Amino acid sequence: MFYRNTLKTEKTKQEEFEYSLFNKPLSTESDELQKTGSVKCTYNFLTEDGDLKTGYGFEDIKMPTSFTDLDNESLISIRGDEVKAIWKMKWYDSQDDINCYYLFYYNDEGYICYDNIFRQRLATFIVPNNFTDIPYALYYRVEDEDMLLFFGEGQDLLTLTSVGSQTVENVPVIKSCCAHYGKLFAITATGNNQLVYTEDLDITAWTDEKTKRLDFSDERGTLNKIISFDDYIYVFRDYGITQLSIYGSNEDFSINHMYLSDSYIYPNTIAQSGDRVYFLERYALKCFNGSSVSEVEIACKDLISSCRQENAYATCYEGKIYLACRCDFGDGESVGCESYSGGYKNNTLIIHDIESGYTEIVRGVDINQVLALNNPYKSKLVACFNGQYKGKIGQLTTDGKIFGSTLGGVWQSTDTDFGHHSKKKRIKSFTVKTSGDITVTISSDKMSKKFEVSGKANIQKIRTNIVGNVFNVKITSGGETTISNFVLFVSEKQ
Repeated sequence: MFYRNTLKTEKTKQEEFEYSLFNKPLSTESDELQKTGSVKCTYNFLTEDGDLKTGYGFEDIKMPTSFTDLDNESLISIRGDEVKAIWKMKWYDSQDDINCYYLFYYNDEGYICYDNIFRQRLATFIVPNNFTDIPYALYYRVEDEDMLLFFGEGQDLLTLTSVGSQTVENVPVIKSCCAHYGKLFAITATGNNQLVYTEDLDITAWTDEKTKRLDFSDERGTLNKIISFDDYIYVFRDYGITQLSIYGSNEDFSINHMYLSDSYIYPNTIAQSGDRVYFLERYALKCFNGSSVSEVEIACKDLISSCRQENAYATCYEGKIYLACRCDFGDGESVGCESYSGGYKNNTLIIHDIESGYTEIVRGVDINQVLALNNPYKSKLVACFNGQYKGKIGQLTTDGKIFGSTLGGVWQSTDTDFGHHSKKKRIKSFTVKTSGDITVTISSDKMSKKFEVSGKANIQKIRTNIVGNVFNVKITSGGETTISNFVLFVSEKQ
């Protein structure tokens, strides 16, 4: 006699949760359970196209030695043990009828050094000077002559042109200037609340008798930088922006206070891209369009908010903002420069695409300054550094290494209950396609497992068997890789 089996079997339902769109923005709702796929933190990966790819890095700067062979590059030799500041300059060579492009830097020996970046470089050129600290360096053009002006303590104005250098006496230390409608406007290092102007555009002929002053003693504070665009002069100050317009050749100025901030504007982060000016104000990235200021939405804003940014530095390059700053990732990890025994000033490079609004993060690099080395032939984003690499000038790469040392990429999801809070779940397996070796860590409120996945050409399926109610995923890589097709297979009781 046969009896019907009355033993009840446990019914389960299996679902697939795809994490392959790694370019989702960072989630700012850290305490809210996400259904799937949201990003808690990611750095040292390129993610914009939806895959995880090896992130940005830096290597020793090298440039072509001629305009006709741009693929053949050689290293630019750096003199001294520390590069304290970097600048650029172009000037017109009338003999060869061509613009020449130069990279300048100030080193720990007190030398102003430079190299022509499209010529044979047999030795580093040095400009003798007596500056006692890093000078202000300003590019200036008057009567078709290109000039690089150096102001600072220890000596008078030093000018550098295509015919050589010259010292000019009795010119005050100027930290920002521009020519506008037949007048020269300047901010001096001592007259921080005054804008100085003269009708003599030759800055080397500066005298007090030729100059006049406009006073800006109000709550917007110290004048830091002058920018001219859209027929106006804009003066960026500690706590605001003032517009100056000129009518005709008379002393007829119109002054409009365009913006008042309750937070400090970091002057070294003021960077212009076309008719937009970007700057860091406390922990918010702002954009000024000539009439109003708006906040630029970056998902990593919370990483900046708890840190002082007095060493922050920014530039715009090929439609992106490059912001070197300090971030608190709050994970207890030490990445790159964060392990320096002497500490670090900056630990992050934020790269924000102006058009798409997408943001990438490089963690573990202590950048002193960033510089857009623009020219019609071969442009590059370059930087000088603090700490371990202070004697180098580096160019941006996409190999995920800082001068040969791998930073390592991290992508971590937010916590998720896969949309079913009250039910116990089991992650049975996951699939992934990766060209390089990676580590996948899956954690729940009950357990955590780590899986070492070797790089292969095909999609791999890895069995996991992890139970719990709330889960998160972390993917790390210590080398070059491309990661895609990441899918979790989750079952739950019915």
